[in-house]
Amino acid sequence: MINFLKTILFGIILISQIILAQKNNISEIPKSAEELQFVEKKAGIAFRIDDNYAMEYYTQMASIFNNYNSNFGRDYHFSFALNFAASYNYNNTVIPFNSPSYISAIKAIQDAGHEIMDHTPNHRTNYFITEFPANDYLQNGTAVPIPGVDQIIEQANGKRKICLEFNSVDILGQTPIGTCNVHNDTIYGNFSSINYDTEIYVYLEGYGLYFIYNFFNNKTKAQILDIWENPVSLPQTNNINFYKFDRKKKLSINAIRVLANETLKLADLYEIDRPTTWIQPGGRHPVISTLELSTALKPLGYKAGASFGDTPKSLKVFNEHDPNEYLEFGMQWEDFNEDWTSQTISTIKTTIADGIAKNKVMIGHNHFYDLKGNNGYVLPTEYFQRVEEILAWCHQNNIEINTYKEWAEILYEKTPDPFENVFPPINVNLDTYTNTLNPNGIPDGYYLRTHSAHGEWTVDNTAPENIGYSYGISSWDSTRIFLVQELGGLEKGEVEFEIWTKGINDSRNQIKVIFSFPSTSYPFISFEIPSSTTNWTKYNLSQSLNQNKSLIIPYDVTKINVEVKIKRNGIYSQINVTGMSIKKKKQSIAANLKINLEGPYTNGIMDVSQNYEDSISQTQPYFISPWEYNGTETITISHQNIVDWVLVELRSDSTSNYYVHSRKAGLLKNDGTIINSDGTPFSVDVASGDYYIVIYHRNHLPVMSSVPVTFN
Repeated sequence: MINFLKTILFGIILISQIILAQKNNISEIPKSAEELQFVEKKAGIAFRIDDNYAMEYYTQMASIFNNYNSNFGRDYHFSFALNFAASYNYNNTVIPFNSPSYISAIKAIQDAGHEIMDHTPNHRTNYFITEFPANDYLQNGTAVPIPGVDQIIEQANGKRKICLEFNSVDILGQTPIGTCNVHNDTIYGNFSSINYDTEIYVYLEGYGLYFIYNFFNNKTKAQILDIWENPVSLPQTNNINFYKFDRKKKLSINAIRVLANETLKLADLYEIDRPTTWIQPGGRHPVISTLELSTALKPLGYKAGASFGDTPKSLKVFNEHDPNEYLEFGMQWEDFNEDWTSQTISTIKTTIADGIAKNKVMIGHNHFYDLKGNNGYVLPTEYFQRVEEILAWCHQNNIEINTYKEWAEILYEKTPDPFENVFPPINVNLDTYTNTLNPNGIPDGYYLRTHSAHGEWTVDNTAPENIGYSYGISSWDSTRIFLVQELGGLEKGEVEFEIWTKGINDSRNQIKVIFSFPSTSYPFISFEIPSSTTNWTKYNLSQSLNQNKSLIIPYDVTKINVEVKIKRNGIYSQINVTGMSIKKKKQSIAANLKINLEGPYTNGIMDVSQNYEDSISQTQPYFISPWEYNGTETITISHQNIVDWVLVELRSDSTSNYYVHSRKAGLLKNDGTIINSDGTPFSVDVASGDYYIVIYHRNHLPVMSSVPVTFN
């Protein structure tokens, strides 16, 4: 019940008696402002390119994107990760990053809105080479390195090697892999259990941690360097216990900050916009975890990142469970690979369409130096043709293309609309995939039909709400009608699921809706929904025929599976389903509202003739401009003592910067009371909270409460 002097009085004729904020023109009260508080749960894609290469490739990429932005009104941008202190070899010419032409091209690309990302200064994480003076890495002019730096090694070319600080190695409680003999930079033993690519360090008891440079003689001999890849010479010793270590959790937090700060210093030196996304470089050096990146880099202004290996990766969906708030640094790529010959444009479109239908951001993959037409990679000409075709397809289908930092802000900083339906629309199929069992294709986000007995997706002009498609099935068995796997974007807590069904006129004709929670220990939950009317009927979970009446999404669940099947019932079932939706459940809260219209107001009551009462529309009239409200309210009571329809709106703010939380049409009685169209006390479906109340009437100015009102 509204807690605001028990009853809120609105009145055009009684303005002097109550406090109202009234607008002079209805157009001054916007109908929505979604960008201000909530963001739409609209996923899309990102293009990412790693490593320094010929700038002409990056420029060509930018020209393709810029064409859509300037000629088609799009805001498409891509991200590229560069090493700010490295060089690249192109056509047998070594070109440094700080070449004036290279820097100029980067600035032009940045000015067009594309994102340059930090890929470390030298494409590695254990050290970097710098031209900055040694004093930059020493404490207050002393010979003591700053936190995060282990040592500084001067180079013959006048540069210096900054060796980053490693965490201490703890072998307490660990069992040695074996024993080995040591001589200078070589160790001898049985190293067959060591993975060359990922277990790159060996700890020699009594000596410390070393980098395995290479193996020889079937892994019975290995050359070692120190952890910064400098030569070592150890005394000859036999039967030394050794332990293997992988690349994880090696650098200190301070070391990660020193590494990133070097890139920021170089960006300032070259007058390039500072990067705010950090990308782990590939190679045999430390891998920095998502949590380590978040801890180290947020204080430096970084907003996003990606690493690999065993470090946690984000799912890149709305409302992802992220208790430690670090998953914006786990946005890994390769959801699709536009540079691989094994992935055709058709398969890429199918992959993207399926992912975004389930509210997942999809990130592509490319290294320009791989585009040689061999080893599974396309040639540059084909690559750019593919990019052009993907952008054209995204433009045609209104698919967003953003940078890493843009998606990180949308997914992990902004609040998505909790009442937006996140179930894949049954009438959207953006790709062209078909096969024998799926001759009409597959709606995006749905699992393909794998058996002829499964439900089939077809055009259905009888489907309600102009949906135009349904899944249909005829069977004796408990057979799958459709399946959606790993659906993201869900709200935590109680959600509302709705589905339209129709079938034969037999109460035994039912479906089972089964919700399961992949990668968790939570049990599945099923609901039994009628499909026993020959006309389309909408049901929600409270109408389930078994004991389950509501669906609660646990706080730590990010994705669910939804399967709809025939309930085995001893009859030959004929069932169609369509129009599924799932969103946060709103509570129905009573609202005791009164308003008087000036025109018919006389002696404390609004007086209208019976002829006028009889002319009141049976259905709510606010579906037209400027209200454009699509509610289905219909009068089911006598028109006696009814003055007209009104539209009630709850919004977040009294200014133009607001979000509409709920709208509902109601009937205004001659005593000023607003009721539901079925005659019951007026109520609205909304989450508990404080809202400004706005009431519209077709022939009067709208009115709004001067203060927010508590609904609970």
